[in-house]
Amino acid sequence: MSKVKSEYDNPWKEVMDIYFKEFMELCWHEHYQQINWQRGYRTLDKELAKISRDAPIGNREADKLIEVSLNDGNDAFVLIHIEIQAKRDSRFAERMLLYRYRIRDLYKKPIASLAILIDAEKNWRPQFFSETFWGSKLEIQFPIIKLIDYRNQIAELENSTNPFSQVILAQLVALEKQDQEKRLISKIELTRHLYIKGWGKDDILSLYKFLDWVLALPPSYELNYVQAIEKIEQEMKVTYITSAERVGIEKGIQQGIQQGIEQGKLEGLQEGIEKGRQEGEREILMDFLKDKFKDIPFHFQRKIEQAEKRSILDFLKRAAVVKTIEEVFED
Repeated sequence: MSKVKSEYDNPWKEVMDIYFKEFMELCWHEHYQQINWQRGYRTLDKELAKISRDAPIGNREADKLIEVSLNDGNDAFVLIHIEIQAKRDSRFAERMLLYRYRIRDLYKKPIASLAILIDAEKNWRPQFFSETFWGSKLEIQFPIIKLIDYRNQIAELENSTNPFSQVILAQLVALEKQDQEKRLISKIELTRHLYIKGWGKDDILSLYKFLDWVLALPPSYELNYVQAIEKIEQEMKVTYITSAERVGIEKGIQQGIQQGIEQGKLEGLQEGIEKGRQEGEREILMDFLKDKFKDIPFHFQRKIEQAEKRSILDFLKRAAVVKTIEEVFED
């Protein structure tokens, strides 16, 4: 696993979009009860990006700005500012103050700031920032949710029917110092739990995507994982995550392309391609071309539809290194 890494930014943003209500119910229950959930909630990530873009304090892991309505009889809104932090940052509390001030200045509404700390340092618990000079003071105090504190509640999380419990369990496993064999076993068991809970397909796929992202495995173990998921689905008589096959292809392609660019090797790409069926390969090629070139002319789409397996592999190899989509399909 030389260069496999766990990225926390995108998966945490996505899972908070989907399971914000479940997160509040499980982790911040006293305030969950104050929200009018019938009116839903709204994420304001684009607005947050605008106010944080030129912030002098960087190293953000992930952050969310969510608008909710209260059920106390009035139409007041509370902007819940959530910072998700994966490592120690000496200026983290200062950043909480900076963003809160900017949000307050933009919306002129009450704000609840919360920090979710997903690092492994037990004693790092930033909750306060204060600056005093010549009798004047600027300060912020905010609550934190430290995920490693849930390590003594594993049984409760495993028995919980709240989908966000699986997010916490996956993140706790990601923080453990395991060899790849143990990590594989843990990942398989977490995935098995998704089926045992009896959740619907959408929940299973959303949670699967999160744990698959934060518990990344090297290609040699990834194939074992996909095979284990196939067996689980056979036992459960469902086919929810046999899309894991497609995800496996994507991983193999992306890793192979990176190796091809950095080392001039395409074995990883070949290995990724062999994990899936030909129709899956066409989808992956289309997705990769869209990501790189934005638009795929119709006559190139036709070429992809009519291409044999070997041709698709050749197109992928070219796409990894060329600068225009025309070069991908040159004879």
